Amino acid sequence: MTTSKPVHESSQDSLPSGKNEPNRMSPWALISISLGITLGVSFVAGIVQWLQEEKTRLLFIGLDGMCFYLAFGFSTFVAIGIGVAYFRPSKRLILMSVALISTAYYGFSSLVKIDGYFGNRTPRYTWVWTPKAEDEIKTYFTSRTTFELPVPAEDLFLPGEGDSPELLGPGRSGKVPHLNLASNWEDRQPELLWRHPVGLGWSGFSIVGNGAVNLEQREEKECVVCYDLQSGRELWCHGENVRFNHEHGDGPRTTPTIHKGRVYSFGATGILTCVDFKTGCLVWKQSSFLDPEKENLMFGMSGSPLVVNDMVIVTPGAGLGASAIAYSIDTGSEAWRCGDDPASYASPVAVSLCDRNQILSFNGAGLRSYSELGRNLWLQPWVTQGDSRVNVAQPIVLAGSDIDQSIGTEDSDSQWAKVLISSGYDKGTALLKITRTGDRWTSEVVWESKQLKSKLSNFVVYDNHAYGLDNGILTCIGLKDGERVWKRGRYGHGKILLVHDKLLIQAESGEIVMVAATPTLHLELAKFEALSSKTWNNHALAGDILVVRNDREAAAIRLPVTD
Repeated sequence: MTTSKPVHESSQDSLPSGKNEPNRMSPWALISISLGITLGVSFVAGIVQWLQEEKTRLLFIGLDGMCFYLAFGFSTFVAIGIGVAYFRPSKRLILMSVALISTAYYGFSSLVKIDGYFGNRTPRYTWVWTPKAEDEIKTYFTSRTTFELPVPAEDLFLPGEGDSPELLGPGRSGKVPHLNLASNWEDRQPELLWRHPVGLGWSGFSIVGNGAVNLEQREEKECVVCYDLQSGRELWCHGENVRFNHEHGDGPRTTPTIHKGRVYSFGATGILTCVDFKTGCLVWKQSSFLDPEKENLMFGMSGSPLVVNDMVIVTPGAGLGASAIAYSIDTGSEAWRCGDDPASYASPVAVSLCDRNQILSFNGAGLRSYSELGRNLWLQPWVTQGDSRVNVAQPIVLAGSDIDQSIGTEDSDSQWAKVLISSGYDKGTALLKITRTGDRWTSEVVWESKQLKSKLSNFVVYDNHAYGLDNGILTCIGLKDGERVWKRGRYGHGKILLVHDKLLIQAESGEIVMVAATPTLHLELAKFEALSSKTWNNHALAGDILVVRNDREAAAIRLPVTD
């Protein structure tokens, strides 16, 4: 019997032809993968480096509240991408989702519109059918009964006690020391005297006697307008054919100054006018810029004119040698110009430091001091938000009782003073010591604190503490070291007046809020809805009458007071 051996076929012979060699990538694929990895690593490294740069940090600080919207949108986009890659939904589901999202977006955009931005850079949404501010004042003028206004009585313009003739009241301190507001507004309600539309702009009111003056944009005219304080009736209007446009609101930004029967106003494009307080007739005008389109600030001129002796001073930063310019109050002729600092958004203020009268300008370079004859005295560098140079809050000279005298100098031949400054955009607050030895001036920072960052608002000082809006939240810090005592109360980027021992806050939402000026705790005493829209304008208090406005309307309210 013959036994046949089984034939064992080689496993290699059983494999299909060409499958017996390992897979190899083509050279082009290897090159592409290498380049892709290199580019990816370079991109990530570039992003990391960009995030560490100072300009990037300033960019994110400037975006403020928009950072949340951007982060939310980016995260949503990434989440959708990851979800599509992982779950691999059908094309039909993807198309339906895209259609649904598109429909919701276009439906939303057809119902609402962006009407400017709030102080934290977030959009201000309104219904598309909401009338524009300009339309409201047009409708108001059309609906008024037209008749020739009588000549205002002379006694309307007589100065009285409690007048507020310039930005933040006399001395631009934001203080009304001799008025005691009632703490309870439930039993004694504030009395609305009048409320009606006004022209565009972020100007505040100045008040002397019964004349209340502000700046308004009415169509293509930038107007100085005077109202009767008691009735709100327009007394006169002087207009210049100029208009400043910006996404944060068109029109003028400054508050006029009333001085000895004349009104001095500085428009958003750098036009300085002097008009008669009783009639509104133009006395003279000057332009601080040769070319406002190139020389003006991004947000327009915001520094209110300052009257010192026989001069009116503005700080336009109009090139070399023109940081500050002084004009004769009588003729408008130029008295002097001085300084090379770029402009910013605070207003000049007249002070006395170390027994010397001088003018402080919180400009783009920092806190600059000029003599009344137009000479540079000293500069404390304080650059906020890089090239944007956004210094807004008024500097405050501290009284001797406001802070510990131990920060003085041991040199008996020297004199020193204390000045407080504050800015937003993560800059903070600083206490400065200004020293004079003979004719030599020096400045130094005693302390810096990021506990109070006054972005668009002023701040006030009372009883060894400073009160201000730290990115929209009311904050109290101690003057000894700048440490925060409390932080509470979201009033947005509004404005503050110190009325005796109470903070009278014009909230960004339009409400008037009264808060006790005490370091013990945040104590909100009363609240009153004066306006109903975004309000960046400074409020003015003349006696017991508070005058407020925004870019849509103005109102006068009599506040309850106690003896």
